[in-house]
Amino acid sequence: MKVRLDINKDYDEVCINVCAPKDTNEIRDIYNRIKNIFEESFVVHDGKEAITVNVSDIIRIYGANKQVYIHTDQGQFRINERLYEMEERLDKRCFVRISNSEIVNIGRLRRMDTSLAGTIKMYLDEGTETYVSRRYVPVIKKTLGI
Repeated sequence: MKVRLDINKDYDEVCINVCAPKDTNEIRDIYNRIKNIFEESFVVHDGKEAITVNVSDIIRIYGANKQVYIHTDQGQFRINERLYEMEERLDKRCFVRISNSEIVNIGRLRRMDTSLAGTIKMYLDEGTETYVSRRYVPVIKKTLGI
């Protein structure tokens, strides 16, 4: 089996291809492992039924009224996991904790206001605005290279 890395500025996005002369269990296993890493999903509740949400669709995860919610482009959904459990499952390169009650998807961050004394205001997709608590400001600055 060959493994190759091809970096080229002409590519618009990262693409992983699994190429093989025939379809085998080993090839399917490799494909499914890679797919699951990038397309992990969570079962959430919209009040009527359970549905799945892909990790890439998450804008933020937050706690309110003793519940944990996932905010996506499709709306707000309740999830049965605790915030710390979600933090453990999510990719640390893509998601960052900004307070005791909130995790944001860095890829959905549009801009930040760092002019506020001791905190940072974040502007996320869908017009969502949120604040980094003072305790997490140094972590955010380090993570984002500010």
